[in-house]
Amino acid sequence: MSDEIEGQGDAAADSERPAPSCVEIGVTAVDVLADIRVVDAETGERIDKVIFADADAGKVRRYAVEDGALVLEQDQFKVIEEDRPIRVEWLGNKRKNSF
Repeated sequence: MSDEIEGQGDAAADSERPAPSCVEIGVTAVDVLADIRVVDAETGERIDKVIFADADAGKVRRYAVEDGALVLEQDQFKVIEEDRPIRVEWLGNKRKNSF
């Protein structure tokens, strides 16, 4: 199944404003997070379950996911911290955000 919503183009308002380069749950407004995707800059693949992302620094903190479920490690959700090239984008015509 495609990640795009058929018949919808990018929202004009989103295309006119730059996406934030740094986003974090509990810091960035919820309505902004709802319209954001964090993607791998090299492959374009969406990065899911993001907690924090800084495109300028190339840092991502996210929950580990296996078979669609969050991974528990010693009664806590496993967190992965990565240094990798990323982009923060507006959701536009995509179906799913990264949060």
